[in-house]
Amino acid sequence: MICPKCKVEYENGYTQCSDCHIDLVEQADLPQHVYRISQTGLSMIKFGIALLFVCMFELMTVITLNDAYIIQRTYGGSHGGILSDINPILKLLLGVQFIISLLVLIYGFCSKERN
Repeated sequence: MICPKCKVEYENGYTQCSDCHIDLVEQADLPQHVYRISQTGLSMIKFGIALLFVCMFELMTVITLNDAYIIQRTYGGSHGGILSDINPILKLLLGVQFIISLLVLIYGFCSKERN
């Protein structure tokens, strides 16, 4: 037996959910969309993690490519931080992608549809 609202499983003999106070149903009686909806939050978490890793790898690539500028600054180039010579649009895009990936992760963790 399972509660269709909170999805808590009960042993045989129980007829109502102790939390929701609604009638329990057999597990086979639940519609398939209940399981599909409960996977939405988990899918968003996986997508957010993938976005975060892509952002991290792009940032590592940009920093690695920026090593030439660091060497140039060491021997008389311009002064600045590690990302000072990178195109400002690229900095903005990396920041936006990082924020989007964090928002997707937060949505996935805070989603009511997640198990």
